[in-house]
Amino acid sequence: MTLYETTFIMDPQLLEEGWEKAVAKYSDIIARGGVIKRTERWGLRRLAYPIKKRTQGYYVHVVHESAPSVPREMERQFLLDESCLRYLTVVADNPRYLEETDKRRATRDESGVAAEGIEPRGGPEAFREVTGTVDVSDFSEADAGDVVAEE
Repeated sequence: MTLYETTFIMDPQLLEEGWEKAVAKYSDIIARGGVIKRTERWGLRRLAYPIKKRTQGYYVHVVHESAPSVPREMERQFLLDESCLRYLTVVADNPRYLEETDKRRATRDESGVAAEGIEPRGGPEAFREVTGTVDVSDFSEADAGDVVAEE
């Protein structure tokens, strides 16, 4: 069995019971051929561009472990379902990343702030690399002239 991530966008006009029915429908498809690891309802969000004359959509993200036939069946159902605006299923190539995000979510307090002692991904060294300083003496006056000329 392979680990997959599926994200789909539902029509915002369905309202709460329609969204729940759609999530249950796709969850049943997954359950027949695999195991659902996590279901996240991201809720109603603004779309980057109109899709089927809609400017908003209800986002759902499902992480599941299943046989390769399950994503094919889900795609078939997404194509038949007119209330599904967009969908995407990818193979989760880094299952450790999912475990790390679960740990981070567990350590957040109610305000959404990470708990003390939690390092950003890559550790403090990655942060130092990005925020390094530049020594001005490394540049000559000729370099400064080139920059001005380009403007």
